[in-house]
Amino acid sequence: MQFKVSKFLEREAKIVGPFSYHQVLYLALAGVVLVFLYFFVPVWLFLIAVLLMVGLVLAFVFIKIDGVPLPEVIKHSFGFFSSAKIYIWQKKEKIISKILKKEEEKEGEEEPPLKVSPESKLGKLGSKIEIGRF
Repeated sequence: MQFKVSKFLEREAKIVGPFSYHQVLYLALAGVVLVFLYFFVPVWLFLIAVLLMVGLVLAFVFIKIDGVPLPEVIKHSFGFFSSAKIYIWQKKEKIISKILKKEEEKEGEEEPPLKVSPESKLGKLGSKIEIGRF
């Protein structure tokens, strides 16, 4: 069985009871919006807004996916869906042309290959490597 073990354990400080700073902000913002709606919209619309807002805020406060809070997951998903998905490999002609020029310069200055005596240890090692026996 394989278990997921966190490499870095991070815990947010609890500000009010069991709630962290971000959770308190979500709850407070929802409360402010609902108080504003209570005074400026009809009762039936306010009740619908209460149901939607409570569900949304509870999801934002308590749901974590693999230890990542829901608002952060939503932010990452928008970033993923808005980014380009096509990756095309293109040659960089400047680098290739520089390499080719260096190779042409080296071809003009050919050095004699190293000679290895067949009786030397290096020659025996080379033949063992070629055969595959160590």
